[in-house]
Amino acid sequence: MEKKPIALACRLDSERAIKLSRRIFEFLVQKGEIVYLETRIAPKIFPHNGMDLGEMNEDNIKFIIIIGGDGSILRVANGLSQKSPPPILGVNVGSIGFLDESNERIIFKDLSRVLNGQYSLEVCTKITAYIVKNSGEIKLSNALNEVLIISSKSSKVLQISIKIDKIFLNRSYLDGVIISTATGSTAYNLSAGGAIVNPNMSIMQITPLNSFARSGLKPLIVPIDSEIEIQLLRPRLDAKIVIDGQQTIKRIAPNTMIRIRKANSQNKFIRFKGSYYTRLRKKIIGTVRRVPIDDSPEE
Repeated sequence: MEKKPIALACRLDSERAIKLSRRIFEFLVQKGEIVYLETRIAPKIFPHNGMDLGEMNEDNIKFIIIIGGDGSILRVANGLSQKSPPPILGVNVGSIGFLDESNERIIFKDLSRVLNGQYSLEVCTKITAYIVKNSGEIKLSNALNEVLIISSKSSKVLQISIKIDKIFLNRSYLDGVIISTATGSTAYNLSAGGAIVNPNMSIMQITPLNSFARSGLKPLIVPIDSEIEIQLLRPRLDAKIVIDGQQTIKRIAPNTMIRIRKANSQNKFIRFKGSYYTRLRKKIIGTVRRVPIDDSPEE
């Protein structure tokens, strides 16, 4: 049986990431692996082994290594084939990189573990936004983290109406609203006051941005199979849709309806035992370093 290749992608604006990519490429070749490089980095490492992200799927790629931070993972996840994309191993270079499993200090040890099959796969559900027109729905790109709907003018607030599964929930004045996945719960959603959700849970989370005090909209978690409808109500005020911080759709006109549903696509991440809560503690929530022995309350 022909050996399935491994793919390699990285951020181009970091010489540190490019140098590490070169070292990983050489390490894998020495291990007897076939390695394909994302087309845009191939000229910097080995020009003859370039491959477009959109051509990569589970049938032709064993897994893809992404060197960078969360932004790099989101960019690559959006560019990969959306039909059975290959598993992702994220390698953090310089930023928080919550989605990353490894870093430049331990990557070669971690790669040996992966090549020996000592890992598990974390399956992450994605969501899709649709712009509703009289002629039907216009599908936008899938989101691994979130769909953000925000006012086109930073000094002006939107008025929106929200329905869940065709049932009216709320009408609010606000700067915007985030619809996040469980994976995206630790991203913009968390900064906006949403909850942290284990990525193994199949949910969507609705989190308002600076909602007017009397409008009542609060962060809400709903099942992943729900359909969320958001209508832009305020006259003469356009909105923007931002998908995973990577793609922006501008000038969404007043009265437009936006639907968000579970996507027909998933991303799989290579993980090691117990890694989620370890990453959560180290990169997001922190912990008290040491509790003093005499730290008792006053009687």
